[in-house]
Amino acid sequence: MSLITYLSRVHFADSVLEDAIEAELDYQRIARPLVITDQILQGRAFERLLAALPEQVRPKVLDVPPSTGREEDLLAAAQLFATGRCDGIIGFGGATAIDLAKILSLTGADPAALTRRLDGAGAPVRMRAAGSPAIVIPTSAASGAGLSRCAGIVRSDGRRVTLIGAPMLPAAALCDPTLMGEEPREAVAAAGMDVIVHCIETYLCADWNPPADGIALEGLRRAAAVLERAVADRGDLEARRELLAAALNGALAEEKGLGGIHALAHALEETPTAAAARHGRFHAALAPQVLAFNAPAVGGRYRLIKQAMRLPAAADLPQAVADLGARLALPVRLGVAGVGRTTLGPVSRRAEADPANRTNPRLATAGDYKAMLEAAF
Repeated sequence: MSLITYLSRVHFADSVLEDAIEAELDYQRIARPLVITDQILQGRAFERLLAALPEQVRPKVLDVPPSTGREEDLLAAAQLFATGRCDGIIGFGGATAIDLAKILSLTGADPAALTRRLDGAGAPVRMRAAGSPAIVIPTSAASGAGLSRCAGIVRSDGRRVTLIGAPMLPAAALCDPTLMGEEPREAVAAAGMDVIVHCIETYLCADWNPPADGIALEGLRRAAAVLERAVADRGDLEARRELLAAALNGALAEEKGLGGIHALAHALEETPTAAAARHGRFHAALAPQVLAFNAPAVGGRYRLIKQAMRLPAAADLPQAVADLGARLALPVRLGVAGVGRTTLGPVSRRAEADPANRTNPRLATAGDYKAMLEAAF
């Protein structure tokens, strides 16, 4: 059985923000946090955070664009962290703010060390040392509600690099469904599809971990039941709550590993033309091809996946996932998603080298991934 450890403190409840943020700042001994957010222009949720901070806490605030975090954003955060003599980080908002907070928690005031490492490394980069505590407060279900062991950053040359490792886990996550509902529908759809894929891939992962299997299937059941509702009506609090809970399930089960869909998604997101795409945007195009490829190696596991998704026993799972993506208005072909055909060769080679490929239920070579990409084009 593979190791499964849950090291982050998690607060989960409607309107938990106000009580939990004060408790966590005290527990983590943070008095001068740097707050990284992509939510200032959206208003109300961020105002709640500022109002909830204890009077003695003096935050510095960095607002970043709500797309994939950039190297220049990390450098700006590090400078503000240093000049403000900050002693911790709060990542508030979507995946951009949370990923930057998690990365900054490793680098602190000296991101140059990380930059030097990225300059000499292939992708993904494994991280091995933690620094300042990071508290993440997600306003979407993206990136496992902040509990994923991964974070992405776009280098100054346009390449996206994925950072992986236990130090990427935040010190605490404050999951308050009432903070959600302000994201555009496309962002909710991409995040929700990522939740679905996380749960499917962790369940199918080649490693042996029965507890993670149960967590993944329960997350899949929750996500499949409410995802379309959450996209259609961002005011549906029950759907938001269930989707956020499912995202936590997917992140916890990720201790077991991922698979080929994420190997390809990571590789695609490392191309300059796709680096700014929301994680999950390509899943509806990639998942059917990877699921079809993996079918000979998974035994009866697709039957339980279909049960969790409330699909008929005779349903074709790859097609059902593609149909779900289409209903969510996500691209189901790479060609219409802005992916260039000339990138498929390099992407397939990066996918073969991605850690997620090592736990795919069926061994996949660069040639196999190239064929899947061609079929998805």
